Amino acid sequence: MKHFAITGTVLASFASAPMAHADTTEWTMAYLGLAGTIYQDVALAVPDRIAAATDGKLIITPNSSILKGNRYLEGVRDGAVQMAMTIPAYYTGSEPHFTVPSIPGISESFDDLEALSESQWGEEFRAIFENEYNSIQVLQSAFCPQTLFSTVPITTLEEWNGRKLRVNNRGMGLVGAELGATTVSLSAGEVLPALERGVIEGVITDSCWALGAGFNSVITNASNWRLGSVLPAPMIVNKDAWAALPDDVREAAAAEFAAIEADFEQKWRERADALPDMWREAGVTFDEIGDAEMERAYDERLVGKVIEAWREDMDRVGLDADATLAIAREAVK
Repeated sequence: MKHFAITGTVLASFASAPMAHADTTEWTMAYLGLAGTIYQDVALAVPDRIAAATDGKLIITPNSSILKGNRYLEGVRDGAVQMAMTIPAYYTGSEPHFTVPSIPGISESFDDLEALSESQWGEEFRAIFENEYNSIQVLQSAFCPQTLFSTVPITTLEEWNGRKLRVNNRGMGLVGAELGATTVSLSAGEVLPALERGVIEGVITDSCWALGAGFNSVITNASNWRLGSVLPAPMIVNKDAWAALPDDVREAAAAEFAAIEADFEQKWRERADALPDMWREAGVTFDEIGDAEMERAYDERLVGKVIEAWREDMDRVGLDADATLAIAREAVK
């Protein structure tokens, strides 16, 4: 497996960084508290593992309330925190390059996301952190499969029509709108009350988080539509903070970040395999959408409209949508 943590080039570029004066360096890490998710498991595993790997020379304190999830990149850039477990989906409005994994047919499995991350798209993805947010990616994990949870069955394209659904990224909002749904943006804390009150009829979100948050108490159906299913969850570190570490600490931390990434890939795969049965055991009807219905969903008449709307987002910031899409599709074919 190829890891997407710190590349040799980046590591070498800091080889001559000045030694830190103190024996111990203390960092704060921002993350969003999402109970039951691989995302949170990774975030909470990092402090102990990095402390052990560096013999206590790098101490990381996780904080789930210091910043809002849609301000993590700016927080790391500006030094409000030294690192963050980021949520790129929250930035797809302002960073349309981040929308690519949620375009139907691109990132529908962990293998797809891995291939996408190895491609030129992945290089450009990481370059955004470096060039625009003064940070480097030290590891990448993924959110559990994005799944449609609802108070009514939604297992055909026609059943999307007229539904009120919460989505968490621009790509899924485009898909839902093209299928006739009304898509809304709500914070994580607002989703369960909105389902209980009937403000929305469904939510497309991380299947692990939905289970950990107790969605089975208010929804009856789950549908695995595989429409931008596997979204990245990268951890980034402020470049200046990284450069300031002593060489031996930096090298030990880099190696451990790569090991954490590999360990949690395996845990992600095991959790994803178990999730359908976990939902059924929780009393929810879990439907795997069949190939025939998925072919309808992937029809160019639908996907083309989604891509056209995304292309406008890319044009607005001066990016080549067609070249980017060609790279992504070639990576995962």
